[in-house]
Amino acid sequence: MVHRSKLGVQDQLWLAMDRPNNLMVVDSVIWTAEPLDRDHTREVLVERLWNRYPVFRSRAVQDEDGSWWWEEDPEITIDDLITHVELDDPDDPRSLQDLVAEHRTDPLDRNLPLWRVLWADRYLGGSALVTRSHHAIADGMRMVQLSMSLFDATPEGGAILAPAVHHYGADVAAPRSSVAERARSALGAFGGQVSGTGSAAVTAGEEAISLTWRVPAAVVNAAGGVSGEVLTNPVGAVHGWITASWAAVNEVVAEAASRVGSVLGGSGPLVDLFSGAPGDVDTVRKLMLGTRNDSTIWTGTATSEKAVAWSEPLPLDEVKEVAHSEGTTINDVLVTCVAGALRRYLTERHQHCSSVTFMVPVNLTPIDLTLPEDLGNSFALVQLELPTDQADPLRVLHVVHHRMERIKHGHEAAVAFRVQETIAGLNRSVYEASVDLLANRTIGTLTNVPGPPMPVYLAGCRVGGMTGWAPLSGDQPMGFTIYSYDGRVTVGIACDRHLVPDHDDIVVGFIDAFSDLRSRVGAAHR
Repeated sequence: MVHRSKLGVQDQLWLAMDRPNNLMVVDSVIWTAEPLDRDHTREVLVERLWNRYPVFRSRAVQDEDGSWWWEEDPEITIDDLITHVELDDPDDPRSLQDLVAEHRTDPLDRNLPLWRVLWADRYLGGSALVTRSHHAIADGMRMVQLSMSLFDATPEGGAILAPAVHHYGADVAAPRSSVAERARSALGAFGGQVSGTGSAAVTAGEEAISLTWRVPAAVVNAAGGVSGEVLTNPVGAVHGWITASWAAVNEVVAEAASRVGSVLGGSGPLVDLFSGAPGDVDTVRKLMLGTRNDSTIWTGTATSEKAVAWSEPLPLDEVKEVAHSEGTTINDVLVTCVAGALRRYLTERHQHCSSVTFMVPVNLTPIDLTLPEDLGNSFALVQLELPTDQADPLRVLHVVHHRMERIKHGHEAAVAFRVQETIAGLNRSVYEASVDLLANRTIGTLTNVPGPPMPVYLAGCRVGGMTGWAPLSGDQPMGFTIYSYDGRVTVGIACDRHLVPDHDDIVVGFIDAFSDLRSRVGAAHR
């Protein structure tokens, strides 16, 4: 019997999302300090990927009823999926970057398993492997774990543990209950808490409810503030009114949460309801009204000509120092530097853009060091809006931190997963239109990949560096991956060569943006 396994809902979604100008393929790069031995490296790939996970030996096939399956093909060998290549200039990183870019729109052969390895035997004194895997096989975090399984702790061997990643798993059941149901549950529990906390709780609840009367007045005031722009810039006026109005709602919810939380403490259903509300308000606004994603020079129709690049590494300890000083996370600091790099890129071209939005993947389940054999996808894409009109990087850092906290404490990831699930069940034309609508509200994907914190080895050779890129969809012009390894962190960009000319300026700008932020933080604490 031929081994078959059915693709999950998300896996089928990614399989059907390929476009000629943007494929659903994850591209990863690993390079070593010394040349890899072909036989030894092949043995590692066979033992730790080919033999262990059936999906790497399977083709994607579709039944008459439209369902998709992974089906093993005993006629295919791992050698059918490995291609040895020669770089034009093995001593120049741009030669390897050009190789990756050349294949970004090269479709994977559907008659073979949906992954490939491009093997450059000579690169910077060592070797380089470019791995291309269709997103239908596995999500980004599982791909990282797969990479970890290939590495050893020493040249002689020894398994390494996957990095200790702190992430926020989303409760995918949350969207099934309405806000009203959660409110009833919270208020029911509130009645029980009142008896234990006395009149102070009642007063706090009354004050929180009374705050809602401020919302209509705030919306009217917001309209008055932009009324002068209605004739000269109607689109901008509406955008400004919507932004100001929702900001007013968020402020009311935050103050209500503060008043209730001060009496009820840090837990309980009523506190949970109010603490999650600001993020939920943002979620509704993003889905119903769209995102703060302004059009600018990179807005347009994506082409089939791509480019990739990665930055010089930053010391991770310096990034941690900045994050600790400001009470933020390492991710907040690095995302702020992406915003700063984009602002610099626009400024140098005399362009203005107040905000950009990225898709950010969020895991839906806790990380399991024991990967399932069928791998698959278990994540949602949330929308993170970054300011690009703010010159002070310290202010941008705190905006980023604030918005990330709202995402973490709201239910956007769970809602997004249900939206993805629903889209996957639509007929093809409606499905494609829905995907393009959601994708084009953002400029691309922004991921943060925590690699090994210490040096690791592949087939006995020290790994000199690694990076990778998630796929883009619709007409998204660019995506970023922040990758940490061995105490250093780099940012990689994958973009449309025509929509984002001189893309190297952005990765250089990332380093400059971190330098500016670090100097600003230092000045603030002197």
